[in-house]
Amino acid sequence: MVQWVRWGLIMAGGLALFPLMILDMMIGAYGVSPIVVLKAVIDAVDPIFNVPHDTYLVVWQIRLPETLASLILGASLASAGSVLQGILRNPLASTYTLGVSAAAGFGAAVAILLGAGYVIKYYLPVITRPYLVIIAAFIASSLAALLVYFLSFIKGASPITIILAGVAVMFIFSTGTSLIQYFSGNPDVSHAIAMWMLGSVSNVTLNYIPYMALSLLAIPYYVLISWRLNALNLGDDVAHSLGVNVRSTRLTVMLVAAFQAAATVSFVGLVGFVDLVIPNIVRAIIGNDNRYLIPASTLMGADVTVLADVVSKALVPPYVIPIGVVLSMIGAPYLLAIIISRGTQYGYGQ
Repeated sequence: MVQWVRWGLIMAGGLALFPLMILDMMIGAYGVSPIVVLKAVIDAVDPIFNVPHDTYLVVWQIRLPETLASLILGASLASAGSVLQGILRNPLASTYTLGVSAAAGFGAAVAILLGAGYVIKYYLPVITRPYLVIIAAFIASSLAALLVYFLSFIKGASPITIILAGVAVMFIFSTGTSLIQYFSGNPDVSHAIAMWMLGSVSNVTLNYIPYMALSLLAIPYYVLISWRLNALNLGDDVAHSLGVNVRSTRLTVMLVAAFQAAATVSFVGLVGFVDLVIPNIVRAIIGNDNRYLIPASTLMGADVTVLADVVSKALVPPYVIPIGVVLSMIGAPYLLAIIISRGTQYGYGQ
């Protein structure tokens, strides 16, 4: 029965993704029917339907990039969150609570300030060096991951201590980002960083999608080493007895998760709670086996984030609420629920 539940959740997540993507491309100030959306997509391959040019541009230049960015964002962060929670054996672990996302954002802000990132589009028609944004974000997020990794080996460090260390790292890098925004002296830079801090897919174009999609390369890697991750769930001593290099595996996974955060946060901004909430929900349904947990979390993360993009456009039309705000509306209450229900177990209330 458990196997049916596992495969059922994975199949449901995959089957729900396509209609959610179509729905996301329908919603907006310029309404488009689902049939027209499909015709516009097909016309890009073979113009047999001759969809009106304005509709074609809306679907391909605005809606499709936002939908793909939401999909990649949710899939990447949810998969990263599922493995981080496993290797640290802590339900509060995520790229956001460990400060990795904030650090990636700081690196992206530095790149923006130096003229390497998407702020260039405000006074030039195209992006010139988006890969520099990813590199800068990855360096900063890796520093944060290494710092948290080091703190995790301090004698007597508890799971909640690791999370608190991550929160401290998050505030450090967030403060650095705010200082860059304040002292930049460039309204384009300040605007770009302000939009990044809210977490929005509105500024994403098709040019960014290949760079964001690099984060998806981590998912097959996680599945490939799922047996190691399962061993780590049993404790470091057990994993070591099974032939797993505990420190090397944990460090590698944290760095890969940092890369995922860098490749998405660089273009979308600070988006939290996807990698915190989704893996916990999936784990409660199908258990800790990473062979199923990782793909199920990936698909459910993509579904929820695309749905959040739909809500962001439909909640207060014609205004578009940043997707980071919508996801925080969901994630913050869930985080409070974890603290209340599991507080004593993880050190709260003592």
